[in-house]
Amino acid sequence: MPKAEETIQVSDRVLTLPNALTLFRLLMVPVVVGLLIAEVDGIAIAIFVAAALTDFLDGRIARRSGPTRIGQILDPVADRLMLSSSAIVLATRGLLPVWAVAILVGRDLLTLLGSLFVRGKMRVNFIGKTATAVLMVSVGLMIFSPGALGETLFYTGFALSLLAAVVYAIRLYFRTDIGNIQ
Repeated sequence: MPKAEETIQVSDRVLTLPNALTLFRLLMVPVVVGLLIAEVDGIAIAIFVAAALTDFLDGRIARRSGPTRIGQILDPVADRLMLSSSAIVLATRGLLPVWAVAILVGRDLLTLLGSLFVRGKMRVNFIGKTATAVLMVSVGLMIFSPGALGETLFYTGFALSLLAAVVYAIRLYFRTDIGNIQ
């Protein structure tokens, strides 16, 4: 049973600044994908970086003002869509390995399905947040200037992402850290 200080009150509000930033990020996914397919990488990276910054910003604001139910659903969806779709395009362009992107996309789908199973009541772990940040930077680097640094960061984020998936699976199996968000 969670302690009172661990319980986080979640609002039903929809019109909040963090939710608007998340919606912006969601709307930018097809724009970034289209620009990457057209190989207009300069504009794609600018929008990708702006979207990544909104992820950071909406998280900070939401922690201060309190999370919302819609934000808890849309934020991870926006992150997964931006990362996965950008990585898929980069893989089709030969900049990222198809096998690793396929595993990453599969892991993201399983994570999203798992969060639906527990109705979004599992807390995000530090490894998962770090993996997302590292993957965002690596994909951004691979768009801007493909090379060893971006690849190294991609594989680091990939490994952290898999580790986070194992942690989530263990939590789900043992039903720990679930249900502490109201």
